[in-house]
Parts: sequence; C-alpha cells; structure tokens
Amino acid sequence: MKRFSLPVALILMLSSSFALGQTSATNWLTDYEKSGFKKTPRYEETMNYCRRLESASPWVKVTSFGKSPQGRNLPLVILSKEGAFTPAQAAKSGKAILLIQNGIHSGEIDGKDACLMLMRDIAITKKKSSLLDHVIVLIIPIYNVDGHERFGPYNRINQDGPEEMGWRVTAQNLNLNRDYVKADAPETQAWLKLFTTWLPDFFIDTHVTDGADFQHVVTYAIETHENLSSPVREWVKEKYLPMVRAMTAGGVPVVPYIFLRDEKDPLKGLQGGSAPPRFSTSYTTLQNRPGLLIETHMMKNYKARVDGTYQLIEATLAKMNMEYKSLRAAVRLADKLTIQGLEPPIQLEFETADVPSDTIRYFGFRQENSVSDISGGDRIFYTREPFEADIPRYDSVTVKKRVAAPVAYLIPQEWKEVIARLKAHGLRLERLTKSVQVPVEFYRFDNPKWQQAPFEGRHPVTFDLKKLKEVREFPAGTILVPLNQRGARVAVHSLEPNAPDAFAAWGFFDAVFEQKEYAEPYVMEKLSRQMAEKDQSILTDFEHRLSSDSAFTASPDARLNYFYKRSPYWDRQMNLYPVSRLFLTGLPTERVR
Repeated sequence: MKRFSLPVALILMLSSSFALGQTSATNWLTDYEKSGFKKTPRYEETMNYCRRLESASPWVKVTSFGKSPQGRNLPLVILSKEGAFTPAQAAKSGKAILLIQNGIHSGEIDGKDACLMLMRDIAITKKKSSLLDHVIVLIIPIYNVDGHERFGPYNRINQDGPEEMGWRVTAQNLNLNRDYVKADAPETQAWLKLFTTWLPDFFIDTHVTDGADFQHVVTYAIETHENLSSPVREWVKEKYLPMVRAMTAGGVPVVPYIFLRDEKDPLKGLQGGSAPPRFSTSYTTLQNRPGLLIETHMMKNYKARVDGTYQLIEATLAKMNMEYKSLRAAVRLADKLTIQGLEPPIQLEFETADVPSDTIRYFGFRQENSVSDISGGDRIFYTREPFEADIPRYDSVTVKKRVAAPVAYLIPQEWKEVIARLKAHGLRLERLTKSVQVPVEFYRFDNPKWQQAPFEGRHPVTFDLKKLKEVREFPAGTILVPLNQRGARVAVHSLEPNAPDAFAAWGFFDAVFEQKEYAEPYVMEKLSRQMAEKDQSILTDFEHRLSSDSAFTASPDARLNYFYKRSPYWDRQMNLYPVSRLFLTGLPTERVR
C-alpha cells in the first residue's frame, strides 16, 4: 500500500471533512433554499422540516399550542440547549425567553423561512449555537395555519414573491392582528394561553409592508411610549434601540416603520405614534413585554426580504444574550410595580403630536403625481430613480384618553363571555362568597351609534358616557377583577368602555342598549296627563322640547316616550354598563379556577 506523507494525508482528511460538511449543509437546505429562494413550503412541508430538526438535535422540541378552526395544529418549536421545554423548566433556567411569531398574515411569510434557516444554523450546523447561551427561543413557524393553506400566486397583489403564498386572514375571515383584546378567534385564545403560560421576555412579530414604494428593505416598530411600563421602556431605549441603529451604521439599513404623512410627498415625513392593543406588539406592552414588529418591504425580492428578517432576528437574539440579565430584571420590575398598583392616570389612547421628534435618512424613489384618467383620483407613479433625504419623523404622542384605575372591577356573573375572555388573558378572577353592599362608580351609556359595515366580524359601537356613584348591592357569585396583578393593564383596556379596544366598544354588551318593555299609546296618553298635572317641571320641560326640537314635535312616539322614560315603569337598567368600579378592598371572595 502506498504511504502518503503527513501533509498530503492531512490535506485529504481536511478535504474529506469539508466534503462531509458540504453534504451535511446540502442535506439541511430548506425548501426555500432548494427553490433558489423563490418558493415557501406548504404547511406539511414546513412541519416535516421542523420534525427533522427535532429528530437530529436534542435542543429542538416540536409541539402544538392549539387547534385551528379547520383542525390543524398550531405549531410551536422550542429551542433550548438544556432541554427546558416547559414553562416551568424555562423559568428555572434563569435565561431570557424570546417568542417569534410568523405568518399571522400568511401571505407575509418571510419570517417562517428565515426562522427555519436560523433554527438549522443554531441546532444542526451550530454556526449560531451561541444564540442559545442565555436565551430560550419559542418559534411559531406559521400562526394563521388555515390562511396559510389558502395557497396561491395571487394572494398579495403588491408583493414580489414568493411564487405562491398563503392568505391574509383565517378560515373564519378574521384578521388575527386585530383580535388580541377581543380574542374572538380560536387561534387568539390559544395564543393567549401560550403567552401567559410562558410569559416571554421579548416578542417578535414578522410581517411584510403595504403602502409606499422606497429603497429600504427592512423597517421596524417597537413601542417606546407610556403604554409600556417604565422599566421596560427604558430598557428598549437604552439597550435595544442603539443596537438597531448600529446595524444601519454597519451596513444593514434598518429604519423605523415607514408610514408617510402624505403619500404624494415623502418629504413631509413619517407618521409614528402608538397603536391600540388590538395589534400584537401593542398588546404585549399591556403584559409588560417589549414587542418588535418587523416589516420588510413588499416590492423587494423574496430573498432580500428573508435575509433582512433573518439579520434583524439574529441581531435581536445576540443583544438578548448580552443583556439577558438586564432584560429579565426590567420585565420583572415592571410586573412587580404593576402588582403594587398602576400609576394614575392610566393612558387609554394616544394621538401623535404635530411636532417632529427626530429625523431619519430616507431612501426613496422619485415619483410623478398626476390625475388618473382611469380612477379620476390621484395617481402616483414611482420611477426607478433613487433619491435620499433627511425627513422628519413624528413619533411623539399626547394622551387622548385616560382614566384613574379603580382597585377592582365587579362583573355580574351572568356575563359569561366577558368573564371567559378575561380568563383567556390570564387574569386572576375572584368570586364574591356572600352578598355585599358597597359604594361604586359605574357608567351609563348615551347616544350609541353602531358601525354599519362589519369590522372583524362585529359592528363596533361608539357612545357617550356619564359616570355615576352610588351604594349598590352585589350578590354572591359576582366576579371581582382585582388590579393588584401583573395583567392589570389588560383588565383596564378591556373593561374601561372608553378604551379603543374595550369589550363594550367591540359589542360584548350590546344587549344593554335594547329596550325590552313598551307602553301602549292609549296607556301613555292617560299616564302622561297624570304626570304633567302632578309635576309642573316635567310639563315645563316637555313644552320647551316642543318649541325647540322640530323632530321631537313631529313624532308622536317620541312625545309619549318622553313621559314613559320619566315614569316608574321605565327600565332603569337600559343603557347601564354592567361593570362597576370598586375602590374598596377586603371583600369576601374566593379564587375562580
């Protein structure tokens, strides 16, 4: 046998190892990579790849956090070096927990393919294994699984790839990214259980934009306003955002989410502000957790978008590994402060101030504006001529609605759907064990108006509110929602009817607006005269209405109803909000299980 010299043998050994590495890498190419970065895999193909990862690595666990309306598993992939695959094990590990959500809008699927590659690079090739040193990663490869399987090439008219993709909404035609508070969708209810069980320290939601055309590939948004508890808010500003800015300086341009104040003139700047908690990354702020929105630009090719998503997720994971102690400390302090009591007043809704907060370097395409001979309206035509400019960003906010939080809310036990939704949000509920008489504040609705067209399966209602106080009796079984708990902000935004995503605004209490008893006109004709003779003030006011309100004067029903509403027969519970605001402690209660 011919003997090789040591250097030759070493070269052959290294060549063999390199070939083996190439083979291994080739074996672990994702379907997206195999397609030349043109296609995204279907649900079963995606799950097959995840199960291959699980079989090959003890760091990977594939499980499900619920079922879709069409019966598909809602997948969750857990990555942990020490096999901390349960919430209890993860909590004991001392590591930070990251939850990455992909495919809430399943046509916007960049995050799924980015995460499949990232999981491989962490657990199989181990090129990125250090990203699990101080972090446990939860990945939802596809959230809207039923929408994902409504697969086709024509689901995103504005989007450049993949060749085929899923649909925006669920099989029940609900947009999951409008559902985080009202929680109508089975998927949302399952997600809430996942979130409140694991309580991740950081959340990422991956999307693709609509809107204007520009050069930037990756945009982002993360809450930094007063709807986020101060310890977490400061962590985002001091620890996280400098890393994002450094990415741009390092050649990976990442800019704040681009929503133009005037789509015909980008130089007028970007509109920022704070979104209501129907959206994922605003909802997590109510749970004292930072939420990062990744929005890649729809007109960029699929590979560029997936690469950009990968890079921002990887950078976030790297920062979490560096700052896992400070992040965990921030969210735990936020939870502690919330349990001790929310600082009054509680901000319910913001509006963006009309003063620039900063400037960004904007890379756009020059556009030509004209009047369209097709639509008759404005036409914007984007040329391929690039330009760049420093433009203002309007991100400062002022408080539009606020409220002083009570100690607790009291809800009559018959409002089962509302109580079930509060439990789904992970809130601690208690039940009165005996009847009590206590002073409370409560609201009465007036002037309700329903949106004519449905929105997310409901007809939202607006109304005026009058706050009242009285001593009321509450029977045993009444549900008490105390605010000395971590999820107190969720309770306030759900139960204060003036909040933008309150249950009342979404129509959970619509029945209280309905009149259920009526008076015959011939009965009211007699009673009206008796009331007018007995109470001169009623007659005076009635006559004033006749002289000042022509519509009232012309309506026999309205004129008789005027007296009916002032009679002892009128339903005093009509237009009465059933939820009361309590300012006492120490009521006899037991925990609702």
